[in-house]
Amino acid sequence: MARKPVELEIYIDRSPNEVFAYLRDYSNEAKWQSDHVHEARSEPPGPARVGTRVPKARRTPMGVKQFTVEIVEMDEAARKWTDLTINGGFRGTRGRWEVQPQGTGSRVHLRAEMNAPGLMKMLLPLIDMSAKKALNVEFQRLKQVLEALPS
Repeated sequence: MARKPVELEIYIDRSPNEVFAYLRDYSNEAKWQSDHVHEARSEPPGPARVGTRVPKARRTPMGVKQFTVEIVEMDEAARKWTDLTINGGFRGTRGRWEVQPQGTGSRVHLRAEMNAPGLMKMLLPLIDMSAKKALNVEFQRLKQVLEALPS
């Protein structure tokens, strides 16, 4: 039986262009994922685009884990992109992001397809549940951070 991806959505009372620009700047990530992301920096610096790599250090119950995501798809006009974890314990994990207009604000949608090597694959259902719980908290923080910015 195929596993369902982890999917999350949140409404943010900011324009889609503002939200998209904020999310594309991975230097912002530690501001809204501060419980987990210790460091994230884009190579090259600036807004993410296809080929951008983002080395990250993430706090986990097993200590700080380092990995890199690469932007493998970007559609600026549609405000969609896909990142792929290219190394570390969850190599092959794919995140598909989309920012769409809704009313006077935006709806952010994430579809995360978690992956793990070897025996860790057996733990993926638990990892999915843990990731969804953590991402729900992080999405709420993203909403708070963006909505608190001056207009």
